[in-house]
Amino acid sequence: MTFRFQGRRSARIGILTGLSREEVTYVQEEIARGIGDELIILGRITKLIEGWTSDGDFTGPYGIPLELSQEEGKGNFPALVKRYGETMSPGAMLRELKRVGVVQETKDRKIRLLSRSYIAGRFRPEAIDRMGRVLGDLAETLEYNLDPLRPGKARLERQVYTPDGIDRETFRLFCREAEELGQDYLEKLDNWLSERELEEERKVEKRLLDPDVRNQSRVVKVGVGIYLYEHWDEQGQSPGDGELSDDRT
Repeated sequence: MTFRFQGRRSARIGILTGLSREEVTYVQEEIARGIGDELIILGRITKLIEGWTSDGDFTGPYGIPLELSQEEGKGNFPALVKRYGETMSPGAMLRELKRVGVVQETKDRKIRLLSRSYIAGRFRPEAIDRMGRVLGDLAETLEYNLDPLRPGKARLERQVYTPDGIDRETFRLFCREAEELGQDYLEKLDNWLSERELEEERKVEKRLLDPDVRNQSRVVKVGVGIYLYEHWDEQGQSPGDGELSDDRT
């Protein structure tokens, strides 16, 4: 990954703010990769719920969403999906709504709306928050290393990559190797930190170290992150067939 900054950069690089135009485009493409279908479904479901809560054919006298029959006919669930769900079938829409807990099927098989909001799994607040923290930490390190007036030496930031590409089988093997070695490396660093934290706790328990002194000495939060990226050409494209784990961050 190459980061280039043009003109004056911001004091701190946020999730996107402060990145060059090229890098903003890059981040947008990375975020969009693999979630295009989910964005489409998100839009359709949001539109359907808006129709269900505002269209007089599907609401009661006081604007309350009606429980909709699954049978064909005016004011029923299939009619709602046809009007607001675009190309999604009633069955596919119902499965997605049930999966995220937006609707409930009553004993008489009517569909009841439980929530007027829909947030897909990858767009839940905790997922967005984690993405922001990961991108923020990486961007801050890159900004620090690019600063000629930084107070100390450059922070650790290394890469290993293949400039000419590899075949699918080698790619699978590399991903597996990277996951295993990366996990082992992070566990070793975590153990290293944990041992020192435990040693401090022991000193506090033995009254060899004042808790206030210990807390005051903790002035910096530090971490190491590992991520894997992949760029597929038009012929290869991303596997997208479940052969590889989706969690390769």
